[in-house]
Amino acid sequence: MNSATPVLTICRCSLAFIWIYQGIVPKWLGPHADELSMNMLAGFTPEQAPVISYIAGTVEVLLGLGILLFHRQRWPYAVSAVFIAGLYLFTVVMASQFLVSAFNATTVNLAVFALSVIALVELRRVEAGANGRKR
Repeated sequence: MNSATPVLTICRCSLAFIWIYQGIVPKWLGPHADELSMNMLAGFTPEQAPVISYIAGTVEVLLGLGILLFHRQRWPYAVSAVFIAGLYLFTVVMASQFLVSAFNATTVNLAVFALSVIALVELRRVEAGANGRKR
């Protein structure tokens, strides 16, 4: 099965970049004040908030690497879609001020969700085509 279609490649590279960047820059290299604020809104203390940021950054980097390494499997894209939907729901409920800020959670999360779903659809299409050729 050749899953390296242009659509899947664009989705894979974009998603991997976004997750790895979001794990490294605002979490590992900061942590950014907004990250710390969101962690405290989730109930963590100011002392715990940076640790949570480093852990979350690690999870995001691992997800980005998973998308790069396991791009022929559905699970990285499904995890990406579910994870970003959960993060968005958290933002809506607990940190709605981030929905209207510059480069806000709505636009970024919607783009990540859409790329994840497009990748899943494209991978299914490629798999169906490969299975059809085997007959």
